[in-house]
Amino acid sequence: MTIRIAGFLSCLLALAALSFYSVRVGSDQADTIPEIVAGQGVESGQEIALTSDVTVTEIGASEFVAEQNGARIRVLIPPQLRPEWEDTRTDLKVGDHISLRGVCRKAGYLEARQYHVHKGRRLKIWISVAALLVAGGLIFKQVREGRNA
Repeated sequence: MTIRIAGFLSCLLALAALSFYSVRVGSDQADTIPEIVAGQGVESGQEIALTSDVTVTEIGASEFVAEQNGARIRVLIPPQLRPEWEDTRTDLKVGDHISLRGVCRKAGYLEARQYHVHKGRRLKIWISVAALLVAGGLIFKQVREGRNA
């Protein structure tokens, strides 16, 4: 029984280490909308990546507005992405999460190069939280039973 607990705790520790690594490395490679709007270290023509907590607030025929931490920026869809955009736009809703790569333009907007809509993101987060609570409960139960034995 103790070996199972040690193995399970090792897996949790490895997952925590990978999560920490992802946050440290990923945050260095990703930009934020507040940084872009403020012009902090972002030049016109520079390629940027918006990867976390970006939501859609407005949807247009060939553009959308993205928001992150209270800051908003207009994202234009270039002609080469328009056929894909036409399909995406019909399913896209205000409040959906999106990640994208694009080019910052002097006029204060982004020109999309790639984008991905994260459908069901909130549901996935809640499922992960529920799984974590169940795993924590099982660990607590195993530790408690181990002490009583």
